Amino acid sequence: MDDTAIVGENVEIIQATGGSRSALSWGAAIAGALAATAIIFIVIALGSGIGLSIVSPYSGPTAGTMTIAGAIWLVFAQAVGFAAGGYYAGRMRLGTEPTVAGASRFRDGANGFLVWAIGAVATAAIVFLISTMSLFGAARAAGGALQAGAAMTPTDQMSYYVDQLTRSNQPNASGGNAQADTAQVTRILATAIHDGKLADDDRAYLAGLVAARTGLSQEDAQKRVDDVVNRARDGLKQAAETARKAAAFVSFWTFMALLFGAVAATLGGILGGELRDEYDFLPAPMPA
Repeated sequence: MDDTAIVGENVEIIQATGGSRSALSWGAAIAGALAATAIIFIVIALGSGIGLSIVSPYSGPTAGTMTIAGAIWLVFAQAVGFAAGGYYAGRMRLGTEPTVAGASRFRDGANGFLVWAIGAVATAAIVFLISTMSLFGAARAAGGALQAGAAMTPTDQMSYYVDQLTRSNQPNASGGNAQADTAQVTRILATAIHDGKLADDDRAYLAGLVAARTGLSQEDAQKRVDDVVNRARDGLKQAAETARKAAAFVSFWTFMALLFGAVAATLGGILGGELRDEYDFLPAPMPA
């Protein structure tokens, strides 16, 4: 609180040296973060509506084009939302005297950056919570499926070893159990892909089974087995590569969206503070 000293007819205001308040306005920053989140949600909803209206399974932009457009729109939504939130926080923060305009500008920018930090942390927490709940639900569903029937585990390593013990060297096309053979072939292929190679005895067994089922010669059956195993391995590698590229794409554009949001919030806070100081420190109009 300022001290007032009255000397004769003059009034002198002496600034108190202690008890200075913080330059951060948490109330304005939290309100700005809420406003930014609401605006981002509205802009993203608008972009989703536009995208769904122009996308068609028969015509329209390709999936790659729409993915890039969606990423750019996300950056735009972050920039617009946090710029508005930072402006709101800077405009609502209690200003300082115009004699320290540089300090005031920095504090307004810091409050705008705080708006971005609160919004980013809150969004990350929500996304983490939703992801955790989804994974928990998937784990419960998978556990229920496993308990419902152990026959739904074709990649179980112990079953593969059991197959090796009970495997016949003379596959019978007419008397064999097609369902059991399919499960055993699935386990063999899963083990071969996991180990990176197909064992010689597994290859011979699969070739004999294919020859008995299709009427192909042993040589042609072995070629088919090798071709299928290679295609399955390449398909899984391609799927893993696609997932890696997708994760890298999401990470890059998430970084860009957060970066633009931070810059926009900081600049919005500075602009809001400048307008606040311009109007708050205008001289009062003289009475008529």
